[in-house]
Amino acid sequence: MIHSVVPRIRSAARQFLLPTLVVTGALCGVAAALFHRFLEAARLLLIGGALQQHGVVRSIAVVATPMVVFTLIAFAIRRFAPRAVGANLARVRMAYNKDPQLLGKRSVLATFIATPLSLGAGAPLGPEGPIVVVSSGIAILIGRALALPRKLIRGMIPVGVAAGIAAIFNTPITGVVFALEEVFGTADRGLLGGVLVGAVAAAVTERALLGGEALLAAPSSSWSDPRELFGFALIGIVAGLVSGLAIGAMHRLKKLWAKAMPSLVVRAAMAGAIVGAIGLVAPETLSVGYESVSLWLHGGGSASSAGIAFGLKTLVFVAAISGGVLGGTFAPSLFIGAALGAALGHGANLLFPAAHIDPRAYAIVGMGSFFAGLLRSPIAAVLIVIELTRDYELVVPLMLAVTIGVAISHRLSPLSIVEQQMIDEGWIEAPESGDPLASLVVSSVMSANVIAFRTNDTLAAARASLRQRHHIYPVVDDSGAFAGIVTADALAGEGTIGDVIEQPKLVALATERTLDLIERMQIAGVDRCVVIDGRVTRRVAGFVSPSDILRARMSALRDEQV
Repeated sequence: MIHSVVPRIRSAARQFLLPTLVVTGALCGVAAALFHRFLEAARLLLIGGALQQHGVVRSIAVVATPMVVFTLIAFAIRRFAPRAVGANLARVRMAYNKDPQLLGKRSVLATFIATPLSLGAGAPLGPEGPIVVVSSGIAILIGRALALPRKLIRGMIPVGVAAGIAAIFNTPITGVVFALEEVFGTADRGLLGGVLVGAVAAAVTERALLGGEALLAAPSSSWSDPRELFGFALIGIVAGLVSGLAIGAMHRLKKLWAKAMPSLVVRAAMAGAIVGAIGLVAPETLSVGYESVSLWLHGGGSASSAGIAFGLKTLVFVAAISGGVLGGTFAPSLFIGAALGAALGHGANLLFPAAHIDPRAYAIVGMGSFFAGLLRSPIAAVLIVIELTRDYELVVPLMLAVTIGVAISHRLSPLSIVEQQMIDEGWIEAPESGDPLASLVVSSVMSANVIAFRTNDTLAAARASLRQRHHIYPVVDDSGAFAGIVTADALAGEGTIGDVIEQPKLVALATERTLDLIERMQIAGVDRCVVIDGRVTRRVAGFVSPSDILRARMSALRDEQV
């Protein structure tokens, strides 16, 4: 009976995608609601309990809670779900472009369980990136369960993205636009229709389960004097400067930490200690921080308190992201931007009391400008602020600040935070190209099983060890670093490898684009080359030959046609 029903369901799902998309969006909405409840419970139990202590016990608990929880999470993820390590939005984007396995069952489940614990322990990050991973994973699992074609399964990822954003923030329009801007970057009509359906279904489900209230509803703010546009422009300038510098700082600090502390567990413990120490000085920087954002959106706080929160949240945000702490980037960008705007708004009121400047307007504009500078999604930045606050009076100053923020941030850091994280994790995004190799790096094309000789090996021993003849072989020195090549013809002589070693015309890097390597090979007049892992270590990582390139191209074409 079951064997006859399942094929019929799968066939119906292919013919009638609309019900499938509605169910997918609704399940994403349920997952987002459960994630939200789990997060609230974890926050009350973990960092909330630590903050309720007094004296020395409070200080120890606030520092120890994130340190211990982050360490345990890092250990568990490294042991049970290594694919869950890494930036959330970068992982979703990589899954859409190349490898949907990045959103497999174990990775999604680990993200769903571990992230609320991380945020509940005080991680100064947000829930949106992780819930996007979860919702995209749910969408892929549904597509696979229904045996949908590979292209349709891939198309389910932006449906999950839009549904996740729509559900966690109650912002369906932003969810659709963000999926367009951040994930697939084109308004393909078939794909856009599915994204719209998924976002609406998720938002309706969230409204039914959680009430559908605006997450950061604020009283209507105002601005009337055109001269205030200079103040809003200043917000965009500062937001662009800080967001651009923050992206570069995260990249450099992540490399520094990885070199000084190779263990993910140790880095997580260090990041937890930093989060807890800053949390002692400014508790509002701990966890998501929506309460503080709401305070500033209602005109509360002061220039000094908002300025301190802006500076410290930026520092702890950079430390947490570079240290591999689990969490998203939306909420901290909104927090940092709102704090910046509130600080400048209250400061302007002190300097120009007769101007009657509304700090609430500055906080709202700050939210959008920093979000845009960090994520480089300007349309989504404007929409998310409007949908979150339900305030439509600030569209013009918001667009001005967002435009300035994106321009300055791009000047300081050409890549968005997501693009930089993708490169840091060894994945280079495909340019607009029809070549199936456009999204591949050399490490995914090369042959990894390479015969390598040492400089002091004898030619006779080298010949005796060969089972398969190749044109050239890599040679390494006593430290294991690449030293040169030896040709098959040179092995016929007597002496040692060092006597006949040659320097190649070209050496490839495992992390470079495959198409770039092919172009360099053409210029150098070679059709094969050795691949090394980096310019410093120079360890032999593999070998690229014409057959490797052809095999990779055919494999990529088959994947597109399935």
